[in-house]
Amino acid sequence: MKAYCNGKLIAIDSIEEILEPGFLFGWGVFETLRVYSGKIVFLKEHLSRLKDGCEKIGLGFPALDFTAQIKKLLKENKLENAYCRISLFKKRQGTGSIVYVAPFSYYENKEHQRGFRAISAPFVKYSQHPLVSVKAISYLENRLAWKKAQDKGRDEAIFLNEKGFLSEASRSNLFFIKNKTFYTPSLECGMLNGITRQKVIMLIKKAGWHLREGRYKILSLLSADEAFLTSSLMEVMPLVEVDGRKISSGKPGLLTEQIHLQYNGLVKKS
Repeated sequence: MKAYCNGKLIAIDSIEEILEPGFLFGWGVFETLRVYSGKIVFLKEHLSRLKDGCEKIGLGFPALDFTAQIKKLLKENKLENAYCRISLFKKRQGTGSIVYVAPFSYYENKEHQRGFRAISAPFVKYSQHPLVSVKAISYLENRLAWKKAQDKGRDEAIFLNEKGFLSEASRSNLFFIKNKTFYTPSLECGMLNGITRQKVIMLIKKAGWHLREGRYKILSLLSADEAFLTSSLMEVMPLVEVDGRKISSGKPGLLTEQIHLQYNGLVKKS
């Protein structure tokens, strides 16, 4: 059997994976993580969330030694500092899995020194949606919001939920600081509970700073002293502008830098 693909007639066997339900319908979950000097960081936490996502979408979790597979890929590709993605998807029979690694070349020091500028996302997050906490491969809403930001020369897009409260960004979680108190939207606002978000919350509490998780309007973010975004790939990224309005001085803040340094220390010890 043959199929048309990008101007050619090719054997269906050569593209059989993209004809599985996971790819046809976005039925799957994924995780992205960092590898530092050969160390796979927070893999246990990522796999726990991956397994939880599988349960929520009716997908079997494969009996695969992810640690061994990632190490094998790092060796095969001669990589020590890398980006890793794990994708699990629905097959007509069982669960498919794809793991790959690539050189990590995102988010250089100059970006942390400048800080990110964001826009308000063109869509809302529905806080009561049963899959809002699942990192699904049907990621179109987030990617389109990010593309909208890119088209406007910005770095990120900030989602509000259906009630007008801050939720998350297209590829990251959100924090802001006012009078040395840290604030972050609560999970009830509708978001993915990022692994880096969890680690940063732990660091804030360990350092003795005050942290509040709740429901906040965008004006609270705009009137903050500092703000930052968190994800496994960008780590702790200063947020200095939203919708053309500067946050405080429009420059990365000192507490944000302290959190970033502490996170880097945590990564090295993990």
